Amino acid sequence: MNKFLSYITLLLATSITLTSCSSDDNKGSEEELVGKNTVTLTFDHKMFGQEMQFGTAYKANGNNEEINADFLKYILSNFQLINDKGKAFTYPKDSGYFVIDSETKDYKVVLKDVPAGRYEAIKFGVGVDREKFLKGQTDQQEFWDLCKKHDLTWSWITGYKFINYQGEFKNVDLTKRFSFHIGSHGTSQDNYRDTTIKTTNKIVVNATTAPNVVINVEVSKMLDSTHKIILKEKPMIMVDAVNAPKIMENAITMFSIAKVNAQKSL
Repeated sequence: MNKFLSYITLLLATSITLTSCSSDDNKGSEEELVGKNTVTLTFDHKMFGQEMQFGTAYKANGNNEEINADFLKYILSNFQLINDKGKAFTYPKDSGYFVIDSETKDYKVVLKDVPAGRYEAIKFGVGVDREKFLKGQTDQQEFWDLCKKHDLTWSWITGYKFINYQGEFKNVDLTKRFSFHIGSHGTSQDNYRDTTIKTTNKIVVNATTAPNVVINVEVSKMLDSTHKIILKEKPMIMVDAVNAPKIMENAITMFSIAKVNAQKSL
């Protein structure tokens, strides 16, 4: 009987010890996520799921049109990283506007001093929001000059080109140029849109881990997604109150997180 009681006591003690260790381990893993680091977002352009080659003709899309794009340029802004508890870290607005440009091979957004955490989603906008634009040109001269260099501006009164997408298309026996210059048309129409993309692989940030997040951009969705944009009907879309919002609504469906690379930093 005494041996039996001793055996039970030993089992209980072992169980309590293991539970305590497990609890301490979980607590310890949470405590490891301290400090700040850089999160790099790399935008990888695709056409029908394959690496996109600019200057290459692709098979017909759902609109029965073959696309051969020269380039794609666009503005991204207002980044937020949302952690596993639903709390969002908002990247500083004054530093939060970026240009992606296939001609100059600018495909990265670098977010500095991101607090440690386990992030499950990224929210961002395509274009420049009304609040920023209404602060005036002086407030954003440096970013305006950068966008001008990348052919992402009109005059200040008209504003930014959120998307500049150009190339050639073929619809049966018709071959023609197409051009999208999509923006907010000054203060008369707000075409800024935002989106939230999620990942099952957490984006872990701490003092020694600076992750690189690869974001796929399925460019075919620009023309064939929420709305069907048929180039044969209108190949040049610029200041267009009907089609510009549709293109922006299509554009925010292009993005998805492909993978998260946990990179150690010194």
